[in-house]
Amino acid sequence: MGPLHVKNDSMNQFTKSVLLVSIFLISLSAPLLSTNVEAQDVSDIEVLHTAVNPYNNNTYHLLSEASWSESAQVATGLDGFLVTVDDQQENQWLMETFANFDNLSRHLWIGLSDYNSEGDYRWHDGTPFLYRNWGDEQPSANGEEDYVHIASTNMGNIMPGSWNDLEDDPQYFPVYGVVEVGPGADYALRFDGVDDKIVIDEELPNYSEVIEISAMINMVNTSGLNFITMLGDYGWGLYINNGNLAYSSEYSISRHPTSNTSINAEEWTQVSVLIEAGSYGEFFINGEPAGIIPVEDTNIPQGDFGSNNCYQSGEDCDELFIGRMGAGCDCNYFTGMIDNVTISNSTESTSWQFPEGEGSVTIDLYQNRTGQIDGASWVMPDGTIVAQAVELFSDQELRGISGQEGDQLLFFIEIGPLTSSLMIDAYQEFDDFFWSEEVTFDAYFGHGFIPNSWNHDRHASMEWGFMFEQWSWPDEGILWMVIVPKEDIENLVIYSYMEVADPPPELDEMTELINGIPVTDQTIEGGRGTPQEDRILYYYVDVTENLSALTVKTYNGNGNVDLAMSWGTVPDPFGFFFGFEEPFFEDEEMGIEGQKSAWDGGPGNEHVVTLYDIEPGIYYVAAYTYGRAIDFTIAASMTYQPENIEPEDAIELTPGIAYGPLSGYDGLMQYFKVNVPQGTERLEVDLNSGFGEASLFMKLAEAPTYSDFTHSSNSPGAGDKIGFNDPTPGMWYILLETDMVFGDVKITASFEDRYVWQYDGTPIQLFNGDEVSGIEAPAGESLNFFVDLEKPGDYLSISTYGGSGDLELEAIGNVIDFGFDDFFDFFGEEFGESGRQRPGADPEAQQVSISSDGFGTEQQIFIDFPANGRFEITLNALEDISEVSIMASWVYSEFIDPVEEPEEPVVVEDCRDIATKEMTSKDLDKDGLLSEEEAKNVVINGDSIRFSELDYNEDGEVEFAEILQISCNCDNEIELIFNQLSPDNREVSIEKLSSQVYENKYDFFETDSNSNLRISQAEIEILALLCATTFDAFDGDGDGVPDVDDLFPNDPDESKDSDGDGVGDNSDLAPSIANDLIYSAGAIMAIGLLAMLVLVSRNSRGKDNAVTWGSDDQFDLSDRMMKMEDNNSEVFKQTPDLPEQRTDYAPISQPESSIIVAPQNNPVEDNLFEQLISEPETPPKQLLGMIDSNGNEILEYPVGSGNKWQRKDSTQPWSKN
Repeated sequence: MGPLHVKNDSMNQFTKSVLLVSIFLISLSAPLLSTNVEAQDVSDIEVLHTAVNPYNNNTYHLLSEASWSESAQVATGLDGFLVTVDDQQENQWLMETFANFDNLSRHLWIGLSDYNSEGDYRWHDGTPFLYRNWGDEQPSANGEEDYVHIASTNMGNIMPGSWNDLEDDPQYFPVYGVVEVGPGADYALRFDGVDDKIVIDEELPNYSEVIEISAMINMVNTSGLNFITMLGDYGWGLYINNGNLAYSSEYSISRHPTSNTSINAEEWTQVSVLIEAGSYGEFFINGEPAGIIPVEDTNIPQGDFGSNNCYQSGEDCDELFIGRMGAGCDCNYFTGMIDNVTISNSTESTSWQFPEGEGSVTIDLYQNRTGQIDGASWVMPDGTIVAQAVELFSDQELRGISGQEGDQLLFFIEIGPLTSSLMIDAYQEFDDFFWSEEVTFDAYFGHGFIPNSWNHDRHASMEWGFMFEQWSWPDEGILWMVIVPKEDIENLVIYSYMEVADPPPELDEMTELINGIPVTDQTIEGGRGTPQEDRILYYYVDVTENLSALTVKTYNGNGNVDLAMSWGTVPDPFGFFFGFEEPFFEDEEMGIEGQKSAWDGGPGNEHVVTLYDIEPGIYYVAAYTYGRAIDFTIAASMTYQPENIEPEDAIELTPGIAYGPLSGYDGLMQYFKVNVPQGTERLEVDLNSGFGEASLFMKLAEAPTYSDFTHSSNSPGAGDKIGFNDPTPGMWYILLETDMVFGDVKITASFEDRYVWQYDGTPIQLFNGDEVSGIEAPAGESLNFFVDLEKPGDYLSISTYGGSGDLELEAIGNVIDFGFDDFFDFFGEEFGESGRQRPGADPEAQQVSISSDGFGTEQQIFIDFPANGRFEITLNALEDISEVSIMASWVYSEFIDPVEEPEEPVVVEDCRDIATKEMTSKDLDKDGLLSEEEAKNVVINGDSIRFSELDYNEDGEVEFAEILQISCNCDNEIELIFNQLSPDNREVSIEKLSSQVYENKYDFFETDSNSNLRISQAEIEILALLCATTFDAFDGDGDGVPDVDDLFPNDPDESKDSDGDGVGDNSDLAPSIANDLIYSAGAIMAIGLLAMLVLVSRNSRGKDNAVTWGSDDQFDLSDRMMKMEDNNSEVFKQTPDLPEQRTDYAPISQPESSIIVAPQNNPVEDNLFEQLISEPETPPKQLLGMIDSNGNEILEYPVGSGNKWQRKDSTQPWSKN
């Protein structure tokens, strides 16, 4: 049977096109109905000219004169829309092709208008409004001018080719529409792989026999599990498994079938699967077969598995998910774009084509089902977000901005030449000035392109109600900003400001600095009252080729000179904003402001400024003073691009010999190599000294890249190191790079002895800035580290890097809580509002648990304002890891005093204590029993217990044992202990939990679902639900015999005394004969034997072959008969004493029993010895014998009697042989 998707896709595309055209035709009715001008009959409009744009191969039609709305109506009839102008190239082509067609100058209608909402310009085909080419002072403020045209001639200050807005049907000159043929805007949804999804909570068709699932997808990275769609709780679904198409045929992902071919990243791919239950299944990629599914995997699960998540929540879990695994697992989110999701069989379909382009709801194409979009972003097929851009202007506020969670708000600002600084500030405005809740958003910036969460130049967040971002010497052009609210926002204000520098002086008014040639005897006579222009000297450097670095320094002479260098124009050291930023690196010898200006100041004349990654051009230098600077020297030096910027030019390192110093900047890649001989135990490549930030990558036999390498290190700073055992012999290539700058770094390759990582489970302390390297662990193992802070810090950073595998970090510790909520409540009082007291001056510690961000072994945790004390750090190996490094770094705060560390919680009462407390407090009449009235207030772990639950034996009264049984049930016991150890619901270590005393048995390692050696509240709840109670309040010694039936209730080894001699049967030599009789018989035998011995000794005196009575065996038998063996029993916890406790209560479910009462003071009869050895009726069942060759159990009973007994096993009675 062939696939159904070809027919469905064609129908879907046709239906989607009809739907889009219908939407735009309806939208056009508004201007048609609102115009006061009599509309022209559209049948009179002609196509004057047709042309194909060579840049995009689209067809365009030039229409005859008409209004904008009439031209738009004709455009849809020509299978197109009024033209969307995407860039300057297309704008110029339209001018050249149509504005002067047939030697007649024509103004041209384009598809841009704001008739629906003033100022909200939209293209006719739905494409986001991004490119713009407005004429001077356009668009106008006239509310009637809503339709945009390209001017073909000068219109006052509006130049040809620029845009102007007009009314719908201007009467003073004709305007001609331009149609672009095509389907118009097509939308898709982009999913971030974190929590974006679509949820359809409506009834779906029955796909139990046949189902086809198809979708269009475009992924940035095809690794991992990326679910396109899934039904309910582990139902049918389609997803990508490390590049291959996979079908959800059952609960276990490891048994799902996958395709035999994979998809490519960063391109649109049509994927589908067709299943006929129990008979046929096949994958398709771009319509081509991609693998037959085994018949046993052609199941169509209906999403009702009953997983823990759904069972515990009690939810139906029958929703259809797009972009995420189903309801049974909050995991495996899709990363990339999805479009045209269709689920169908031969009779029914549900299809999600995403034609809306905006909003948080999408509609099923066929049955009007509703899907709720949670976080996913509307995009065009090329990934451009669907958002109408709003322009920002310098020194102007944009107010009243609102948006919903997950929206993408698009803004841009045009940066002109000589813009020395740009500032963008965003804040939320409230009537009372202070915000009641913190509203947050993410902001992404891109220069010359529209950014998103994974492709941007800069990322910022709104914190404490504000966002502030600044650029020094930003590049000329368009800076785009996308704001993504994390929750609904209202009344957001954005303010931007650009500082434009004055043009530089003429070159002949400054001194040129030539590479390596000092300029001496420079003097500035400053002093009090000296004008600013007389306290500064200007220089310039003419750079004619790309440089790695440009350095200018001053030295010698007397006084105090400061130094600055910038691109574009001369530095203005006396300007208000000059030098207010912190240097990029905390290095007194170097100040870096971005990459286009630098300064250095302080006492004396020795100063250095450096710019990196220098392009050809003029660079300006200012030497200035606030006092005097006499006879100083100034010199410029150029560092040219290194020769090893290509892999084929890699510099070979000599083992053990440092190479350098080296410097680098963002975008500069330097290659090295080292030849590793056979037998090398360990290879290490180490960076040392220097400043800045650097990264290392290594690969055998070929040059590594950012994404293709065998080993890497991205440790903080410029001290990176890569080391690994048993390197493969051959040439190893090394890439040294940075996304910032570094300098004065040396690189060394060396061969070392083998390194073996050893870890015994003891937590390892991390010290500030010290690296622990060479970490290895198998998948599933957790390693424990810790940091001890002597006092609060400004920040604490914990990061892992290098090596191979995948891991995650968790940190638990305390942070400083400044009590800002109370702080603003206090100010509320000042403004006449009610509020709490002003917080105390001393901050408090608040515990936090933080997980790392990152990919693979590159993970980081960053904590603001850590409190003094210990931070527990857990490294969880998600895959096998090796040669991983971990580092913690922090800076102590200079203004926060240490806080008092909270006391470690301990267990103060156990389940027996709770039972005792409840019994003594509720037993009002002190009779040792609770009546139904007294028992109605019994509370265990905060829950009231019904009388019917307490009264186990249903005798109408509650004894202590019955309360104890409830209190010590496994769920109540573990919750009681955990709540005492974790009063604030934080995780508790398995070590601490295991050190407590329990009445029941618990396996905390099995409960530790994430293997971090800590138990969370959620894990305790699962344990309480699944645990089995082993404690029995009615069996004090735990031997399985109720106390009422147990003659030895405190001895787990004994419960019966068959002969009534006070010795338990298990310890009694002859359980059926009283020990008094045995002892008496033993004494008679001893006397008789003694007499015989005397007679024998007399008769055999002097004989050498005398036989001696007595051997070790006999002595051993005598000892046992005289009960000389020790018999110790374990002491168990006793029931607590209770006031006037009744002991004669009726037994609970007590079976009938026969207790043998031992006779007291019985006289020894004359025939005692005959009675002792006489044959009893049968041996006691509990006696054990020897196993013969036939597998039967054989016993001689009584001992020495010659009477043989046998049985098949210990459950049967003895029978005489």
